[in-house]
Amino acid sequence: MNIDTQSVNQTVSAMAVVLAKYLDPEEVRLLTTQWQQYSRVSVKMMQQCILEATRRYPELKEHKSDIRKGFWDTMTADNLQGVTTTDSDDINKQESTNESALAFYTVIEAIGSQLTKSHNRNFFHNLHQMVARERTFRGHTVNINQFLEGGRPEVPDATELLNHIVQLAYVCLCDMLGPVDADEILFRVADIAKQSHPKDIVERLF
Repeated sequence: MNIDTQSVNQTVSAMAVVLAKYLDPEEVRLLTTQWQQYSRVSVKMMQQCILEATRRYPELKEHKSDIRKGFWDTMTADNLQGVTTTDSDDINKQESTNESALAFYTVIEAIGSQLTKSHNRNFFHNLHQMVARERTFRGHTVNINQFLEGGRPEVPDATELLNHIVQLAYVCLCDMLGPVDADEILFRVADIAKQSHPKDIVERLF
C-alpha cells in the first residue's frame, strides 16, 4: 500500500469519527466506503466528500461548517504525516522547490486581489496569526503580513508546508466569506496560477 492510499485511509477513518456525531453508523459506513476510491488527500477530495454527504443527507447542511473544519483538520494532519523525503526526484528537487515558492506567491497574491480592501486586510492578518500558531513548520517563520505591504516573505523550501499554508488560507476564507465564496475564489486563483506556472506544481499547492 502506498503512502497516498494510507493517507486516504487514515483521513476517511477520521472523517467517519466527525460524521458519527450526526449520522447513524450504517450511513457513515456507506459514505466512507465510497470515499475509499480517492487516490490521494487533497482540497478537491474534501470538497467532493462534503458535497456528497450533504446531498445524500440534507440534514447535514446546517452543520456543514463544523463538518468542513473537522475534515480539514484531519486532512492537513494526514498530508503532513504522509510526506517523505523520497517522494520527488532528487535531481529536480531544488528546481521544483523554487518553482513551488513562486507559484505559492502567485496563489496568495491572487487570493488578496479577489478581496475587498477590508477583507484583504482581515484575511492576511488572520492567516498570519494562524501560521504563527502552527507547530508544523519545524521552526520556520513566515511573515504573512509582508503581503499587505506588497512584499513577499521568505518561505520554507518545502512544498508540503506551502501546501499547508494554502490550506490555512482556505480556512480563513471559509471563516470570513463562507465555503461557497471560498471555493469560487480558490478555483479562480488556481486557474490564474496555472497561467504562469506548471500545472502540476500549482496542483501540489492545493
